[in-house]
Amino acid sequence: MSSVRNEEHVMKQTVLVQHSSGLRQLLARVCRSNFLRDDSGVTAIEYGLIAALIAVVIIGAVQIVGQDLNGVFTTIGNEL
Repeated sequence: MSSVRNEEHVMKQTVLVQHSSGLRQLLARVCRSNFLRDDSGVTAIEYGLIAALIAVVIIGAVQIVGQDLNGVFTTIGNEL
């Protein structure tokens, strides 16, 4: 029974070594490819940040104008 467990342990270690070797090869291929030198995603991130900033400014402006309009309508309602 002990030898069966040892064989299973050795098999598991072999599988782990094979997987880590495959991961190393994949990482090496990615490093050699243009993936790390490709900066097209940077532009998309910049546009996303600009859109988020514009959205924040619009939300702030709507809240300020909304409060002012609320005051105007309250005054008109009280005068009527």
